Amino acid sequence: MSLVEITITVAVVGIMASIGLTTYGNITERSKDTVARNLVDTLNKATRNFSHANWDLRFNAVAASAGDEMLVLRSLQWREPDGAADQKEIYYKGPYMRNDWNPATSSDTKDWRIQWTGSAWKLLLPETAGAGIKVNFEATDLGAPYVFPDNFTPVGSR
Repeated sequence: MSLVEITITVAVVGIMASIGLTTYGNITERSKDTVARNLVDTLNKATRNFSHANWDLRFNAVAASAGDEMLVLRSLQWREPDGAADQKEIYYKGPYMRNDWNPATSSDTKDWRIQWTGSAWKLLLPETAGAGIKVNFEATDLGAPYVFPDNFTPVGSR
């Protein structure tokens, strides 16, 4: 091969690599967006199912803190202990969300977050201010089921 042929080959490979890396970066961001939106849809569906079976799951939203998100999430994950239904007029059905999901919260604008609005969930994209449940794309927030305290009461209006 001559020097000119090698130079042209290296240039073509460089151009193809730069196009490939740009496309790969876009695919990664779109994948994260799809995963995060799917999680928001799952939470909203669980909230609707909870509301249909029990009571309206309305709880004051606090944009500066993620405490409200965790209380609503735990209400969706809770299942009334066996035997407790015998003492009540209405039996609380559940869980509506998997109880082995233990997400962290975040107010960092670099994170994808899910925020409670008072009656539904919405996605906060990176560069957007606000606190919420951090979307973990590595699934390290799945593990042991959350252990509820004996005096836990689901939130919302009854």
